[in-house]
Amino acid sequence: MTLQEKLVSPDGRYVVCVDAFEARAFQWVDTPEVVDLTTGLALLDLKDPCWHLDSADWLSKSRVSMRLRHFPDGVPTYEVVVDCEERVATLDGSTAHPLRQLDEALREVLASRP
Repeated sequence: MTLQEKLVSPDGRYVVCVDAFEARAFQWVDTPEVVDLTTGLALLDLKDPCWHLDSADWLSKSRVSMRLRHFPDGVPTYEVVVDCEERVATLDGSTAHPLRQLDEALREVLASRP
């Protein structure tokens, strides 16, 4: 796995990286990861590599908003806000989940689609 840095937090402590892979011919998926640069710890490391990062924006020094979509489904996109200090995330404005439970929350929202 080769991570590419995409967006460093305003204070330089955290970084959003992607692990890019070619899922199909000329169709790339950028799976996001959020890393604490002071410890090297991956705070967000999704187990399903088919989550694609469309965009990421830092809302504060420790909160990042990411737009994710699932390959090959593509639509809709989901907003995930990660709070790196609290180690929680919200999914489309839901209640906060511990980061270790985000994979399950994403699976559930994907399964509930009509």
